[in-house]
Amino acid sequence: MSAEEPTSQDSLPAAIDPAASRLIFLAMLGLVAGGLVAFRMLSRPAPPPPPEVARDALLSRGREIFLARCATCHGNEGRGDGPIARNLLGPPVGNLTDDQWKHGDRPDQVIAVIAQGVPNTRMEGWSRVLDPPELRAVAAYVYYLARRPVSEELRKP
Repeated sequence: MSAEEPTSQDSLPAAIDPAASRLIFLAMLGLVAGGLVAFRMLSRPAPPPPPEVARDALLSRGREIFLARCATCHGNEGRGDGPIARNLLGPPVGNLTDDQWKHGDRPDQVIAVIAQGVPNTRMEGWSRVLDPPELRAVAAYVYYLARRPVSEELRKP
């Protein structure tokens, strides 16, 4: 047999060691479990809604969506202090309770920011996920967080 002819061992596929495979699987499972535990420890549960929010269907819906979609960055109270905010690249997460909103404070401007996002920031648009009534509800809740009156324009169906 010449040196260039493959031997029977060269043509066999590499076998995966079952013990190593189990070890890798358990390590990956441990990483996922550790990530879930860390997430639970870092995320603060939201308190019950204030009475004025609980009595208002639009604000209740907006709060529900905000807590599910926005609070990880903006925080439960909209101050830009959510659990992942400080780890994001780019400009700081917006504090929605500031007196001045840099992208405008008219209802159409607030909805546009929520729907389309803000270029060159981590604020992605939500128009592919939220329908127009949900976008209005989130905008209304953002006004509430900023202690501003909720525009009647946002309450129109």
